[in-house]
Amino acid sequence: MKRTLFALSFLAVSALSNGAEPVYSWEWTAGGAQITASGWNNDFTYTEGNDYASFTSSNNPWNASISGISNSFTISFDLKNLSRQNSNWNSILSLYSNGTTSGNGNSLQLQFNSSGALMLYNKVGGETSFGGANTGNTSSINTGLTSADLQRNTWTSFSIISDLDSNTLSVYVNGSLAGSITEWNPQSPALTGAQFGSAFGSGGHALLGSIDINNIKFYNEVVLPVPEPATTSLSLMGLAALMMRRRRA
Repeated sequence: MKRTLFALSFLAVSALSNGAEPVYSWEWTAGGAQITASGWNNDFTYTEGNDYASFTSSNNPWNASISGISNSFTISFDLKNLSRQNSNWNSILSLYSNGTTSGNGNSLQLQFNSSGALMLYNKVGGETSFGGANTGNTSSINTGLTSADLQRNTWTSFSIISDLDSNTLSVYVNGSLAGSITEWNPQSPALTGAQFGSAFGSGGHALLGSIDINNIKFYNEVVLPVPEPATTSLSLMGLAALMMRRRRA
């Protein structure tokens, strides 16, 4: 039985980790920071001894000349301890294509709507707006979270995945799929700009207060998130039980 569980654990870890190397990466531990993020302006706020950093609308790291992310991509990060309720279109993260970093055009924005629900908005142009024309339409993914959820002192993990092979734009929360936009076919799929805590330009919607963050990764490929440990353990236990029953049969 022990050999079976060990083998299953090894296979699960191998399957969930494809060895992808991020283009940009931030990780903070009590021992210090490990950061690979050249070309970014402003820094996250890190206090020595903490295992996280934080940002605000006035201390919002950004990069308007991202390179190396030209096709499918994955952006992942962990959040907790939002300092206040947010609504009225306040942004946690804005992503831009087509060399545009102004207002809402050519952007994806993870932001709270007027009711405080956290949404990923594909701004202007429906399913093809990322790098497309400003037609005044939007499409969105509801993360299932509100600003109250992110005020807790518990990490919530996010992955935003633009998958050009399956033509889907997806959001994962704590390793589980929150929702997708199908028929995803952006005219300019390359990621050329990003900003935490606001959107670029005059149309920006600043985050209210501060929020803690860690384990930020920008990948130039699809990297599916690792499910929460409890989910993985239950799956392994079920698979192990099935294998044991087959052996006895």
